[in-house]
Amino acid sequence: MARDYDQLRKQLAYNIRVRRGQKGLSQEALAFSSELDRTYISQVERCVGNPSLLVLTKVATALGVDIQELFEVPPDNNS
Repeated sequence: MARDYDQLRKQLAYNIRVRRGQKGLSQEALAFSSELDRTYISQVERCVGNPSLLVLTKVATALGVDIQELFEVPPDNNS
């Protein structure tokens, strides 16, 4: 169970970093748009923070994605 949770947190962190980069946003800009502190965005992206549903909703809205997209595993490009 703990391994699944850790993997989910890593996927969440990765997806936030990637989508933030795709939007051309800095951590500070994402934090401002989502009404959070930049250091908290950094913690989430480093798997240090444990974001609440409210925080995830704010981040997803600021990134212009549905919240479930933050948990999606990208398709394997080795197929």
